[in-house]
Parts: sequence; structure tokens; C-alpha cells
Amino acid sequence: MPASNARAICIALLLATMQAANAGDSASTMGSPMSRSPDGTGRFLAKVMLDGKGPYAFLIDTAATASVLSPAVAVQLQLNPGGSTRVTGGIGSTSRMSVSIDDYRSGLFDRRNETMTLLSGLSADGVIGMNAFVSRRLEFDLANSEVKAGASGPTPDGFVAAQGALQHGILIVDVIVDGVPARAVVDTGAPYSIGNPQLQAALGLKQGDTRLFAGETMVDSLAQELPVSKAMVGKMAIGGVVFAKPMLRFGKMPVFRAFGLDDGPALILGIDQLSHLDAIAIDYPRAELQLRP
Repeated sequence: MPASNARAICIALLLATMQAANAGDSASTMGSPMSRSPDGTGRFLAKVMLDGKGPYAFLIDTAATASVLSPAVAVQLQLNPGGSTRVTGGIGSTSRMSVSIDDYRSGLFDRRNETMTLLSGLSADGVIGMNAFVSRRLEFDLANSEVKAGASGPTPDGFVAAQGALQHGILIVDVIVDGVPARAVVDTGAPYSIGNPQLQAALGLKQGDTRLFAGETMVDSLAQELPVSKAMVGKMAIGGVVFAKPMLRFGKMPVFRAFGLDDGPALILGIDQLSHLDAIAIDYPRAELQLRP
């Protein structure tokens, strides 16, 4: 992380310095209706209020460590940009201006004096960062289209738990892809699941392999582009839950280095696979991914 007076953050590819939980966080369970992103990717949206105005549709991104706001909304709210933030996207990095929100709340949290980075090109009005849930459990109930935030505790009945580790406040879990052990960033802000070159090599998917298809280009939150290839693998297993025949993209994305995942097989576990489940939860104090098939 840069050691200047600017914050450093990373988005959906978004990494940021953790902020302490605000006093509005409570131990009780709160819920909010959840919708899907209109861009067709199936990512999750929740309604938030900013300084008493809104509601605004914010993407819930489990790979974003701090919240992000569309410049258009900042103009509507007549917010004056303050300091700069170093933003690391999936492919590139740059500096962006930030603003301060006095009152930031939804059915999931109630926070004060929130600093948000201004980022254009979002498919929503903003992004909810995971610093809002550092002491809590966040659940996506896909069956009932609801997202919930509540107290940390033992894995609920019906859920299968996978122990992970937190890196800059983002959950990383162990997965097995066609017998290859790998580490995965749980990323509800990523439309696709993307493996690094080390995973591609470990799976034996060399250039020219008939199983490997090229010709796609990925674009990150900073509008940086990267060509990727893709292949359907046999299965992917996480904590005993098996995803059959997942389609994986592969590319050399700097975000793997930002998460400390450039020394072996790794992947971004995106919404394309997570959406096959009945429910997903991350218990942050326990560093645990909970899946309900």
C-alpha cells in the first residue's frame, strides 16, 4: 500500500485500506431487499441513503474494501472533492478524488463521516465496501432476494462452511479446480470467475489447446482492458460444495499481486458461480465463507 497521505483502495476488483467500524454498527440482524444489476451480470444491488437523500442503488462488492461513489451522484449532492485515493483495479491503478458523506445508511448499516472515492463508469450509483461489515456477518439470501447483516456466530444450519483468511479485509478461501489446489478471492462485484496464469498452467491449458478459447477482453472499474482466454473445467470444490463444469476466464491481472496471490494458482470467484447457490454468507470475524447449496 502506498505510504502517502492518500488512501489506497482496490475495486471489483477494488482494494483499500481498512477503516474502523463506525458506532452505528449493531449486533442485531438487519435486512434489505436485494435486486440484480441492470447490466445483465446478475450482481447484487442494495438501496442506500446519502445525507438524507436517495435511495441510491449501490453494488455490494465483497472484494471492495471501501465504498465508491459515482461522480454524477456527487454532483447531485453538491459534494466538494477532497483528498485523493490510490485505486487499484483488476488491471490497472490510478489516483481518484474522494468526498465525505456525513450520513451513510441502508437497511444493512448506519455509518457517519464516510470517505468515498469518486469513480466513473460504474453500473450503479456506487459500491458498498466491506469496511461496513468488518465486525459482522453478511448474507446474500438468493432464494428470497434479500441481503442481511448480523452478528458473527457459529455456522447456521443448512450452510456449509469453508475457513478462509482475510487479506486487507477481503476474504480468501481455498478451492480445488480439477484436482488443483488454489486460493480464491470471494468477489460478488466480479461478473466472471477469473484464474491467474499459474492456475491455467497447473490445469494444463497451454496456448493452442483446443479447450482454450481466446478473443475476449475484460474491462475493470478503471476502464483498463486486458485480453483473456476461457475454458470450461470439470469441477470446482469449495468446502465440500461442488460447482460442476464452471467456465473460467484466465488472464494476467495485477489484482492478484495486490491480494498476495501471485505466487501460485489463484482465481477471482465471481457472481457467475456464486449465483448457483441458494445463499452465500461471509462471517468476517470468523474469516469464514458459508454456502447454502
